[in-house]
Amino acid sequence: MTKSIFLQDSKLGCTESKSAANPSRRSEQRICACCGMASLKVPRADTIQSVSELSGRKKVTLSPGHSLMDWIRLGRSQGDLSGVKDKRTDMTLADLATHNHPNDMWMALRGKVYNITPYINYHPGGVEELMRAAGKDGTDLFDDIHNWVNVESMLEKCLVGHLGSSAKKASVKKILPKKPPPGPGSSIIRPPVTIEQPKQDWYQNDRQLVVVVYTKLFTLIREFVTVEIMPDDVTIQVILDKYSYFVHFKPAFALKDTATVDVNKGKVEVKFVKVIEGVQWQYHGQELDKNHVYSFTKSLAPTYRKWKVTENSRVTHDTRLLRLKAPPGYIMSAPVGYHIHIINNISGMQIGRSYTIMSPSIDNSKTDTEQEEGRAIHLMIKYYLGGTLTPWVTSVSVGDSISVSNYDGNFELQRLNDITHLILFAAGTGFTSMARLINYALKNIVNATFQVKLIFNNKTQADILWREQLDNVADANQRFSVVHVLSQEPQGSDWTGLRGHISAGIVEDFVPIPNAKCRPLVCICGPWAYNDTVESLTKLRGLKDEHLHIFCQTA
Repeated sequence: MTKSIFLQDSKLGCTESKSAANPSRRSEQRICACCGMASLKVPRADTIQSVSELSGRKKVTLSPGHSLMDWIRLGRSQGDLSGVKDKRTDMTLADLATHNHPNDMWMALRGKVYNITPYINYHPGGVEELMRAAGKDGTDLFDDIHNWVNVESMLEKCLVGHLGSSAKKASVKKILPKKPPPGPGSSIIRPPVTIEQPKQDWYQNDRQLVVVVYTKLFTLIREFVTVEIMPDDVTIQVILDKYSYFVHFKPAFALKDTATVDVNKGKVEVKFVKVIEGVQWQYHGQELDKNHVYSFTKSLAPTYRKWKVTENSRVTHDTRLLRLKAPPGYIMSAPVGYHIHIINNISGMQIGRSYTIMSPSIDNSKTDTEQEEGRAIHLMIKYYLGGTLTPWVTSVSVGDSISVSNYDGNFELQRLNDITHLILFAAGTGFTSMARLINYALKNIVNATFQVKLIFNNKTQADILWREQLDNVADANQRFSVVHVLSQEPQGSDWTGLRGHISAGIVEDFVPIPNAKCRPLVCICGPWAYNDTVESLTKLRGLKDEHLHIFCQTA
């Protein structure tokens, strides 16, 4: 079956259709000749310089011997990297400010001061990113970028001392600012919604206790409600745009460790099951400390829970699909495109990494009722030779437990409501950010007509994730098509598709130029250089931030 690909019509400013089974000779020639990069007058896409110049973000390639595992080994071999040995002391912000150079860099994080100088060459963001907080309290900047990282474990060998109480007080940010602060979580499409604090109530019948949260956010969906039921502690978290509202109480009588969540026009109902049926409660429970708390979500520290491994199956030669079951009483249905963090103790250091929550399949060949109810998740994880965390996490056995955080992310499904094209660029396991999005775009939007195009970059055919399932989706739905681009497929193999790396030619062929009648949304996920290159090339084509979404980058 032939599928449509997008080819730019320079006169119309939108697209025309051409068969993917017979792509134009013009496209093949540009791809084989480095895809016409010189014609767009952009530098080579595989250089760090070109990425930083075009996108405004700079990520560096670490020198050999400067991986995270090498950093762990350095700390273990030298013991103390602080430069002060046992002479740790309290200090002021003025003291801290005197150490603000690459060869003498101190930084305060969460009240502790670290000598960052030994770590500079091990930081994936490079020295320029670290210089943003050199000689300063970098807590806010750190939490905006990766607040889930255990900095105490990562930098414990570099500890110099502590900020004095007056210095810490001066650097504290209010939990609930009048206007949400800028940062990666802030929307580039619209300002955060201002929502007055929700209200709560409860009612009951013979079987159930029902807690109700009244919000005025009519776009709220069930995935933004999480529930944790413990014998003496019940917590409901409702995420409302950039804020979180909590219901927190000790139940008057025992509840079972299961609940259902219903959301309709901003009204949340969490239905708990009574252990003893028929008993009428005089009150639902005793209010606990987080009840009625309404906080900026990014200011909340991640919470880790033990999820049990129930499946660990092969996807490709180096990629596994894990199924994890939530701890009893915990209910979490993650929104599309959101991710969790996994942590483990590796060689005495707590190491963490992010993974996007998957479905058990993309073509509905396998479904999971427990995941739909918020009691299980699937993660697709690639094994990296010499990696720090992946050798462990890909080898876990059924019955093992993994520390998993609550979810994080900022993709807005409302962005799909007014588009004419959805173009997805994925490299390797960057596909994991696209899988549920593809299903949602094809099946969950009433009367949707926009085409969904996946440009999937891999090294070889053996690396393509869920290739057969993607073909099944393409065959079953005329709105979806996939283009595979392979960079290291051996010559002489049976591969007849595209070869090479992401390039200006590929972006030209598959990304239409926006205009009044053409409103594309381009989603990107892969390694840093891949993401920045695709972003840069689409912007050279005329797209703006409102047309782009970059998912959490993979390694």
